[in-house]
Amino acid sequence: MKNNGFKIVLTVFFVGLCGYYLYPTVQSIMLNQRLSSMSEEERVEYEQENFTQIREIRQEALGLGLDLLGGMHVTLEIRVPDLIGQLAINKDDRFEDVLQTAADRSLEEDEPFVDVFVDEFQERDANVRLSRYFRNEQADITRRSENSEVISYLNSQVEEAVERAMEIVRNRVDRYGVSEPSIQRQGERRIVVELPGVDNPERVRDLLRGTARLEFRLMADPQRLTESAQEIIDYFEAEAQDVEVDSLEEGDTPDVAEGELQDEPIAERDPATDTTETDDGADDGADPLEQDDPLAEDDPLAEDEGSDVENPFLQLMQPLPYQQQRPIFAHVIEPDTSAAMDLLRQDEVQSLMPSGVELMFGANPIGQTEDGVDVYELIAVRDQVELAGEAITDASVEFDQFTNEAKVLMVMNSDGARTWARVTGANVGEPVAVALDGEIYSYPTVQQRILGGRSEISGLESRQEAEDIVTVLQSGALPAPLDIVGDRTVGPSLGEASIRAGFISVVSGLLLVVLFMIMYYRTAGIVADVALLLNLILIMGILAGFGATLTLPGIAGIVLTIGMAVDANVLIFDRIREEQNTGKTLKASIDAGYDRSLSAILDANITTFFVGVILYSFGVGPIQGFAVTLMAGILSSLFTAIIVTRIIFDYMVDERSMRVSYG
Repeated sequence: MKNNGFKIVLTVFFVGLCGYYLYPTVQSIMLNQRLSSMSEEERVEYEQENFTQIREIRQEALGLGLDLLGGMHVTLEIRVPDLIGQLAINKDDRFEDVLQTAADRSLEEDEPFVDVFVDEFQERDANVRLSRYFRNEQADITRRSENSEVISYLNSQVEEAVERAMEIVRNRVDRYGVSEPSIQRQGERRIVVELPGVDNPERVRDLLRGTARLEFRLMADPQRLTESAQEIIDYFEAEAQDVEVDSLEEGDTPDVAEGELQDEPIAERDPATDTTETDDGADDGADPLEQDDPLAEDDPLAEDEGSDVENPFLQLMQPLPYQQQRPIFAHVIEPDTSAAMDLLRQDEVQSLMPSGVELMFGANPIGQTEDGVDVYELIAVRDQVELAGEAITDASVEFDQFTNEAKVLMVMNSDGARTWARVTGANVGEPVAVALDGEIYSYPTVQQRILGGRSEISGLESRQEAEDIVTVLQSGALPAPLDIVGDRTVGPSLGEASIRAGFISVVSGLLLVVLFMIMYYRTAGIVADVALLLNLILIMGILAGFGATLTLPGIAGIVLTIGMAVDANVLIFDRIREEQNTGKTLKASIDAGYDRSLSAILDANITTFFVGVILYSFGVGPIQGFAVTLMAGILSSLFTAIIVTRIIFDYMVDERSMRVSYG
């Protein structure tokens, strides 16, 4: 035993280290059991009082994968066509047509977008010079650049955009607080995100796909907006009148008695009729301009209740009368928002809109109809961006001292502060819209010139929404929008079933191996079983120490390791038995058995370990989970089979003079 002093110290050290890393996992298990025994109110109160401690315990505990804990598996795809469109200059109709065609082809043929885009251009014009549309001084792309240089530039921009998107998604996920997320690239423009334990899928979707493009814009002229709304109403009424006249000339007379549906007067079905008190979005706590009832009887834009002409514009939205400093174009119920925007994008309608104006929906509903349908404001802003989110250096959640409503306080850099002071100074008494990802969160009226580069986003529904906005702002804006092309949610009940199945498989495999070793190798088999139990502890400690995540394939790797762990002992025991048959003493047989079987044990385990390295390097998701536990199992089984069992045998033979049976 004197020669085993170092081995004993090494064993104690590794076992103690594994115990240290596994202790938070034991704490987490005990904590979950305690929480499950509490009532809902007690659990919420306990979690609030011990929030920091609970969070630390769960972060340090052994992480469970998506298939065990439940959660979300999301596949994101960056819109490369949008990115290429942002990089282009001097865009014309041909460019837009090629961009759209290439986007469709790339999706159908599953080919890199840049290759398809260039191929589509060259099919239409073999002599086209891409430098006509793309310039970049930093990348040395000028009017004289060759197509090959432009193509290389575009590919590099796509590559940088995907890497940047991955970094931003990772930052957002980390700020969200997900334990052990998995974020990996897939193909040219896809990102696969696995988020174990999330319980609010819709919030996660919004968090992942939001571009975080913050914009400050001036508002449209309310008077001109009202005039345009009336012109649009007149246009559609004239269109409907023409259709009706044509129908009557052909002899088709509408017959109400036969059950045909008549147009419902907009005043009877309009969503704004039953809305609650609206939030004007002002961040100063009081709106100096009260909003009139948009459906009052003297509403100049209200539809004539006696009219039998169907007006698609009034069916989808309720335009509002002129109100100074309130450029609200219309009220729209949530189911009609998409159809309303499609109608407003028509070329004929766009020609009637004021020039330089863009319509955006409010981020949150202003009220509900009697049926509980959300109602949104359609707000008119100028298409020029006065200040963008790149100027924001910090964002935080604050609470209004009067209403206690959550809002987002933003701090700008020096350039942004100067621009903001200029914009607010030139527009005192006018509203300024705060837009994030194409939605208006607030449009406060400027009371005075704002110095110091500070602004805020108010009119939010909850603290959670404010925290999410802070998250996306602090993580940075995406280089191009992300689309969710795959979304799979694993429920907690399925995860619990997987854990039970995995636990049963591990225990069953362990019992079978333990019984076999005892029956076949007797005393030596008991020693091997002790080493096997210690092997499991070491595997879990290695996983916890390196911050790995335990998955269902990982449990399969542990089960495989249980069977493989005794292979080394089988080789050693058989070699010892052979040495004893030659007439050697037990001590000499043990020494020879370990020495002569070492090379075979190392060869088998090292080659298997290399397989695990390859699986981890080139595999994704479940394959990596399996590879991690396989490699951890090989390392721990080598240690227990060669070191731990030798310590036990030497103790039994040298110190206790016990006779060891090898079957």
